[in-house]
This record gives sequence, C-alpha cells and structure tokens, in this order.
Amino acid sequence: MSRRRAWSALLFVGALAAAAGGCSNSGPPIMVSVSPSAPQAIDQGQTVGITATILNDNKGLGVTWSLSGPGTLSSTAGPSVTYTPPAPPLTSAQQAIVTATAVADRTKQTAVTIAVNPPPAIPFQNLPNGTVGVAYSQQISLTGGTSPFQWSVYDGPILTGWRIDGSLPDGLTLNTSTGVISGTPSAGGTWYFEAAVTDAAGVATTNGFMSIQILPTSGAGNAVPYVNQPLLPSAVTPGSVGFTLNVSGTGFASSATVNWNGKPLATTFVNASHLAATVPATLVANAGTATVTVVNPGPGGGASNFVYFPVGTAGTLMGFASAAIAQQTLYYPFGLVAGDFNEDGKADLAFSLIAKVNVFVGKGDGTFAPAAGSPVPIPSPPYDDFPSPYGGPLAVGDFNHSGHLGLAVGEVNNEAAVILLGDGSGAFQASTAAFANGQGMPASAIGVADFNADGNLDLALVNQISGVSPVVLGYGAGAFNQSGTLYQSGFANGVAIGDFNGDGKLDAVMTNGVSPALPNSALTVSLGNGDGTFTASNNSPIILGSGLNGIVAADFNGDGKLDLAVTDSGNNTVIVLLGNGDGTFGAPTTVPVGSNPGPIVAADFNNDGKLDLAVANMGDGTVTLLLGNGDGTFTPAAGSPYHVGGEPYQMVVGDFNGDGKLDLAVADIKNNMVFILLQQ
Repeated sequence: MSRRRAWSALLFVGALAAAAGGCSNSGPPIMVSVSPSAPQAIDQGQTVGITATILNDNKGLGVTWSLSGPGTLSSTAGPSVTYTPPAPPLTSAQQAIVTATAVADRTKQTAVTIAVNPPPAIPFQNLPNGTVGVAYSQQISLTGGTSPFQWSVYDGPILTGWRIDGSLPDGLTLNTSTGVISGTPSAGGTWYFEAAVTDAAGVATTNGFMSIQILPTSGAGNAVPYVNQPLLPSAVTPGSVGFTLNVSGTGFASSATVNWNGKPLATTFVNASHLAATVPATLVANAGTATVTVVNPGPGGGASNFVYFPVGTAGTLMGFASAAIAQQTLYYPFGLVAGDFNEDGKADLAFSLIAKVNVFVGKGDGTFAPAAGSPVPIPSPPYDDFPSPYGGPLAVGDFNHSGHLGLAVGEVNNEAAVILLGDGSGAFQASTAAFANGQGMPASAIGVADFNADGNLDLALVNQISGVSPVVLGYGAGAFNQSGTLYQSGFANGVAIGDFNGDGKLDAVMTNGVSPALPNSALTVSLGNGDGTFTASNNSPIILGSGLNGIVAADFNGDGKLDLAVTDSGNNTVIVLLGNGDGTFGAPTTVPVGSNPGPIVAADFNNDGKLDLAVANMGDGTVTLLLGNGDGTFTPAAGSPYHVGGEPYQMVVGDFNGDGKLDLAVADIKNNMVFILLQQ
C-alpha cells in the first residue's frame, strides 16, 4: 500500500470513530431520579428504602450510592438502597443526604434529604395548678418525634392489666393535634392520668406520671358529720317503749337529722356536738340491730359514719361460735370492713386481697353470698402500675355524694389509695379520678372523715414505711388534694378520729410501734386546725407500751369526753387512757389479753348500756372480749378468749344473723379465710 492510501485509511477509521462518538454525545442525556424524592423525616430506629431510576443508560451501568451525614447505607451500588439512622442514643435531630450518581456520567446525580429525629418522648413534668372556675391552658411538653402528632388521654374505665389510666380534671379537654390541655375546671382535686402521643412515623409513647391539681374556690357548705360511740342509750330490749336517743359527735348542722336504718327520726338540735332524736316504740318492737347515722343537709353535708344500735335481750352474752364465711382460698385478706352495701338492711362484708376486693352480701342468718360482680379488680393508678396491686386496709364512705357506700382501698405496693364507688346493689366500680397519693405505703390503716368541714370525705393514710402519714382532702366526685400530715414518731399502725380537745374540729391519734430506727412505742396526737392541716399536741408523743398496734376512740366512762383503748402487742395488753377533753389523756391502765394483740373494736356486745371491747390476738389465734364496767375499766368475759385459729389480722362488728346481738367477723391471713363469730 502506498503512503497516500495508508493515510486515507487512517482518516476513514478516524472519521468512523468520530461519527460514533458524535452519535453518543448527541443522543438523549442520562437522567437520574430517586423515590422518594421529597425530603423525609423519620424517627431513630426506623429506616428509609430508596430506589433509583436511570434513563438513557444504554449500557445499563446503573448508579452508585453515597451518604453525607450520620447513619449507614445497606450498599453502595444497585437500583435500591436502605438508609439506617445511627444507633441510639440520639439527643437532637440530625440530617443525612443520600445521593444516587450515574456510573455512565458522574455529573448526573440526584439526592434525597432525610431528617432523623429522636423517638418521641413525654418527659417528666409538673403541670401547673388550676382553680375551679378559672380558665386553664397548658401544653404538654414533648421531645423528639416527627410531626404531625396525635395526642390522647386514656379515659377510663379502661383497665390495662390491673392499671386504670385515669382522666383529666372535670371541665378540661386535650387537643388531640396540639397536646394542649384547656378548659375551665369544675371540680377540685388532684387528677392523675396517662398521656399518650403518636407521631407521623407511627411511633407511640406514654407518660403515666401526669397530674393536675385543681384548687377549690370555696367550701361546699355543711360538713359531713362524725358520730362518736356510745349512743345513749346504746341498746334496748325488744318491746321497749319509745325513748329519746342522744347522739354525740362533731359537725352537726342545725337542721341535721338522726337516721334509723336510713330513715330520719324527729330530731332536736342541741348544739354542733349533740342531737336528740325520738325513737318510736314501733322501731324497737322486735329483735334486730339498727344502723344509726347523722345526716347534714346540702349544700355539702351527707351521712356520717354509722353506729350499730342493738335491740336485744340485755346481759345475755353466752360466747361466740365461729364458722368460715367461704370455703375458698382468699389470698391474704389484709383489709376487712362491714356495711350495708346492697341496702337491704342486712350487714355485708368486703375484704381486700391481692389485686381484688371480695364483696359478700349478708343473708341475715349469719351466712353470706358473693355480690354481683365480685371480686372487684383493684386498679393501680397511672403513676405506679404494678401488675398486681396488694390490697391493704379498707375504709367505708360515700365519696361521691351518691347516697351509696363506697370503699377506699389502700394499695401497699402502689403508694396510693383507690376509690371504689358503690351503686347500692352491692356492686362497685373503680373511679377514674379518685386516687390518693400516699407518698409511701398506706400499709396499716385509713381514716375517713371530713377534716376541713367542706361537705366532702377526706382520707388519713397511715404510712408505716416513709414516716409521713398524709391527709388528703376529697372533693366529692372529683379527686383528692394533699393537705396536712399526721404527727407520728415511729412505725405507725392505727388511727382513731374524733374531737379530742372539744374545739369542734376533728383530730387524730395514731399508734406508733417500734423498729430499729424508731425505738419508741408511743401515741401521737394531731389536733385538727379545721382546714385539713394538723398541729401536734403539747404532750405528744405519749411514750407508752412496747409495740402499740390497734386503737379505738369512744367515751368509756360516760363523762362526755373521748377516751382511747390501744392494743400493746409487745406486752400482750390493752391500754386504756381516759380523755381530759383538752387533747390530753390521764394515766394509762392495762388489761391482759392474748398473744400479740392487734385489731380492737368497741361495741355494746351484751346490751347492758356499757361499751365493751373485742381484741384479736394475732399470736395465738384468739379473740378476747372485755366487758365494760361503765367507768373506763373492763373485765374479761366468761369463756373468753375465743379460739378462731390462724392469725386474726382484721376484725369488724355487725349483727350478721339479725338477732339483736352484735357479732364479729375476723380475717385470718394465715389460713386465708374470713370467720364469722356469732353470739350464742
């Protein structure tokens, strides 16, 4: 080939190559897109899948992936990739950029921006107080999460396991989009609830430690009265003529009535501490036991605690015979109370167990049957949701002005008391609002009374553990606000309520046992200020005994002043202290009883007009009956003590067979039974 022909061939090949290159460069350009293309927002712990689409990639070279910012990619090549945020903890929002770049043309790339938020969290926070009748608005604080958010409050009665999730104060609502609580509160108290939020990524979180305290603007009116023992007379025989019943106590309104089995008697107002009522002969014609209360009219007001009035033969005490109330395991009956829960005129019983309360309605012949809906679950409050709340002490009262008896249940592992509202049929339902925060474990006793005289029942929570026994003020259908505390000096066990210094304001006396840290056994006297707060008496504590336990207050010597009877488990005695009427007490006298005495009750068991005492001895499984002499001294009854067996931990009085003689019910936590001791 000549040199000229060779150069011509090279030029031809070059032209072909140029022509080929010209075709690639002049064709449609490579285009890269990703899906999703819009900026993304996710929570930590979630991932984002991203897919690339490439056009005009004639050789199918695809894309490569790159990441700018925190996190990782599942690969660096391929049509799709998964972005994973960094591992927790992440304290603030971060930004990541994922880029897809065409391999065939590195200048062609597309990116998506991803905002990575910490998971949503509702931090612990103190919501501000509100006031009844005053507009309220407050945003619940939130950290993390991806908007928009969906807020909610679990509004009972929704039980999650054994937890009830509470509700907002009456009159307030939660904006489900903004998390703002607003409205005008209509009821006082501290309302506990569980707030929840779900973010746009579907991640949910809750906080059960939320609460709002609503302060009242004024009292409700008349006080809930409180009745002392004894009634005068304390018993009569069947067929007696009509008589005047004298009732003493605290907080009687001028228009108060004495009620006999729920029916008002003709009543004469003497003063705020004394009433006289006419009992016609028709009401005492036959043997039986009446329930006596004092009722103050509204506003506020309501029925007092009840006192039994036996109509039976006097001086015929022949002892007690026992029988189990139910042939079933009751799983530690720590609390026991009596009351007419189904309003049929017959005494019923309720006892607290682990996670439930059993209610047994009396048949009037000494036997019982489970009430409808029994056992009643004991809910844990939102802020302390143990799966199995341990039912502790019980107390009876109308906590929502329904006219029906309800129950306050101490939860020994949840630092609270929960309210079960009765409907008058023997059935109960947990209140979604009424929780009382015990600030410790109300392990031994609950006192019920209207300590601030506003017409709503309050609670005194005796706390063995923390050394602080709070008094919480009730607001009817609302909840409770903590007010004062009772003075204590040791391992608190029991409480007695009454006006011990004669100033018309309710006081409280607590028994204090011993522990390594609190070695003194003593009585502590807390004098009420009339507003739910208390002041320790000048002579308190009263060092006494070596292990004070149960306590009962009544006028044992007939001088119109409240006295005390206290069990001393360290010395196996009952200690009687006669009141001076000024908040102080005279020298103690002692009466021997059984081993390790605990619960103590006062009643006229032999219908002789004098108050007696019954003591449950936990150490030897017996009940000691002490007959009152009317002067503050007591004598053991013939045949006493009575054997019940096991460990009698709680005891209550009632006429369970309707014969006009008072009987006893005893909770045995060793054998897990409740026994009925019927007078013979």
